Amino acid sequence: MLRSAGLAIRLGLFVAVALLSLSASTSYAESYAEQSATPAQKLVVAALNAEWLWTPTDGKVDGSRFNKGDPSIDDYQEELRFYRRLIERFDIDILALSEIENEQVAKEFAQVLSASGKPWAYAYRQGRDTATGQDLAILFKTGVLGNQTDFGFPSGAVKGYAKPKRLSKVLGAKLRLEDDQKLGVITSHFLSKRNDSAKKSAKRLMQARALVKAVNQYDAQVDKLLVLGDFNDVRHSPVIKTLERKGDLRNAQTECVNNPYPESKLRYLIDHILFEGFQCSAFVLIDTEHFSDHPMLVAHLEY
Repeated sequence: MLRSAGLAIRLGLFVAVALLSLSASTSYAESYAEQSATPAQKLVVAALNAEWLWTPTDGKVDGSRFNKGDPSIDDYQEELRFYRRLIERFDIDILALSEIENEQVAKEFAQVLSASGKPWAYAYRQGRDTATGQDLAILFKTGVLGNQTDFGFPSGAVKGYAKPKRLSKVLGAKLRLEDDQKLGVITSHFLSKRNDSAKKSAKRLMQARALVKAVNQYDAQVDKLLVLGDFNDVRHSPVIKTLERKGDLRNAQTECVNNPYPESKLRYLIDHILFEGFQCSAFVLIDTEHFSDHPMLVAHLEY
């Protein structure tokens, strides 16, 4: 009798524990399913060196020592429309532009993009490169612009070289996203690799160290960070490794889940998309045909 009663008690306890465990597992599964079902916020970003994108509408040609002159109105409009088709096709939200002439280009580019529907805005600060007149802009259809800055054109130094090197082209913009997150976007254009030398490589490293100062300045003020543009050096170089390690940034070339390109194609890229606070689901290279000697880089980011 006692044995039967004890067995019944143990059986009852086992059933109770089993039901409790099942309930906990079901709650966990439901909670996990809810989290998994929550759609990730997505952001598609791109970097484009537009290669001497000058406007014929401003009545002047920037670049005191070297420029390629203004294109015709028809050629200029054709190029802007070409880029618009690419941007629409890949549903790009934020575009970092380099090698544009001035603010007029940024304004006209944004107007062409806005003609398709959703309005585009831009951030711009004039650079220090009066020799070529090349400038930068950040165009965006997502987010509200908080402020824009050139960070005071910071400088960086390298041991063995007495004179530090300042950035001549750098632009930062703070955007407030729809979910109220603060996004920092920084773009820069480093010294060219054309006729490269040890001295020019050292100067690009100085520029990388200068850009890290800008990254550190923004890092404490934003929730997420993008650093993208034409850094004129390859992924394995000290220049890019400095940005990744000292800036605590991840490179879309190596961090995107879907990247169909072999190392032989990636190793020569000198444009980069670096980020902090995102996961990258896809990396895409877009042919810009005869309009630029650089591909457009695109990264699909999630958070």
